[in-house]
Amino acid sequence: MKRTASMNPEDSRAVRRVVTALSISAFTEWCGATAVIPLLPLYLRHRGASITLVGVTMAAFFAAALLVQYPLGRLSDRIGRRKIQIGGLATYAIASVLFALIGAPVLALVFRALQGCGAGIVDVANAATIAEVVPASHRGRAFGTFYGSRNVAMAIGPFIGGLAGIAGMKWVFLLAAVASTAAIVPILAFLPKSPPARLALDAVARRIQLWRNRSFVGVAVAFVTVGIVVGVYEVCWSLLLTVKGATAWEVGISWTLFALPFAVMSFPAGWLVDHFDRRYLVGIAVAGSGIFAATYPSLHSVGLLIGLGSVEAVLVALGAPAESAQLAQSVPSSELGRAQGAAASAQTAATAVAAGVAGSMFAIHPWLPFVSASALIFVGVAVIAVLWRGVPGRLVPVQAQALRSTSAADTDLSPAVGNDESDGAPSARLSADVAARRRSRSSGGGGKYSSSSVK
Repeated sequence: MKRTASMNPEDSRAVRRVVTALSISAFTEWCGATAVIPLLPLYLRHRGASITLVGVTMAAFFAAALLVQYPLGRLSDRIGRRKIQIGGLATYAIASVLFALIGAPVLALVFRALQGCGAGIVDVANAATIAEVVPASHRGRAFGTFYGSRNVAMAIGPFIGGLAGIAGMKWVFLLAAVASTAAIVPILAFLPKSPPARLALDAVARRIQLWRNRSFVGVAVAFVTVGIVVGVYEVCWSLLLTVKGATAWEVGISWTLFALPFAVMSFPAGWLVDHFDRRYLVGIAVAGSGIFAATYPSLHSVGLLIGLGSVEAVLVALGAPAESAQLAQSVPSSELGRAQGAAASAQTAATAVAAGVAGSMFAIHPWLPFVSASALIFVGVAVIAVLWRGVPGRLVPVQAQALRSTSAADTDLSPAVGNDESDGAPSARLSADVAARRRSRSSGGGGKYSSSSVK
């Protein structure tokens, strides 16, 4: 992420430092977390769980995340993101160790739920941090870098899990625990300890009603469509490949070959988000998922299934940075944690429901969960098109944004509540931290970015 002409070098370094730390942390965490995913349904079946229990266990991850994402996202607006991020990573690590030590299917449901609590709150806090810190004109690229790092991990983790096989799942769980613990290090080293400084406008802004903000509601619907796809794939993708004759190694490599183009595309996708209408990018990504979900069950070749999954990844990679950047433009900085938590909760709820019913639907017929998900996705596309009619999908001039941020709380169905600073200007949080650092240099004291707190 390059420095804009209006951002001074110290501000630019502070922004890059935070984005880099979050990207490294996410990469490390997801390397371990995604190693578990491909073979977990098969591992549970090997331990004696029914297909229905497999679905419920996978759904428990998302149901637990749903319970914590909104309240802890809102809490992060008050106490800062750092404590939430560290607590979530530690929770995931503990749950992974318990998974490795105790393999009873019923207890696995509890441990998977605990993992969901940890992962859910970390995702919310990470996304809110980037939206808060990065200037509006660079958010797409920042989110592209962040999601790209996660997607690179998604290419590595499932490959490791596939090599370990069902017999080696104990070690995969321990790997996930170590990775989650290691992901805490860049958070401790480079993220500020204190809650963010607020923009002056946000300090006096009244709490907005998210459900009346069409821009935010459209993002939430897009998150729901993603949640439906994730829930179905989490439970049924490995099962579908197995029905088609895939080996455990092929199941693992299918996740890797989905993640690789996803990761590669994430970086140019961030640039596209900063230069093109986000609404159309989201529409392409969501509609693409619907088409592919309906297509997979009719295919009989394992190689073709895996290959089309890689093609789907190219389209889907557009969605995450576009949705996150649109959400950041929809609300003021003081509401980012709450808004991110609400949108993530909507996605998590959809994922939990989809995962909870997908196993039973798959038992009826393998095509049923995929085709049902596709139908719901296209309903979501239609709803988004209606909600986002007239909503800005690109950067809005700062003056118009400032007016919207002060009046949107009283305006029914307001298209957006501004959180975009002037082009290249960092958020108040980074400006305050840099100012503190400058003061500490002049006085000889230690600030947030002094050597005592930044390694």
